[in-house]
Amino acid sequence: MDFRNEKFLLGLKIKNFRKNQSYTQEQLSEALGMDVSALSKIENGKCFPSVETLCKIMKTLKIKPDELFDFINYKEQSKIENDIVLEKVKMLSVKDKKKVLTFIDLIKD
Repeated sequence: MDFRNEKFLLGLKIKNFRKNQSYTQEQLSEALGMDVSALSKIENGKCFPSVETLCKIMKTLKIKPDELFDFINYKEQSKIENDIVLEKVKMLSVKDKKKVLTFIDLIKD
């Protein structure tokens, strides 16, 4: 089973909860006792957090498990796909972003 979208959505939700509570990555990673780079990898969907880290995140951000793992009701499917595309484009270099824009212009007709 492929969990790429779930991993990405979990990270996106953690990131949104963090930002909604005005934590920086540095502040949250310090509160969790982890490296900023590890938190960044979780938020960007590059890795799943351990169960211990998930518990710490939920406790620190006061998140209930159903809030964190309810991907079905998180957003409508098209919005989820938009979020995934947007987050992935944000991670590209300026040169690659220009390529994406050129490609979109080619296919939008």
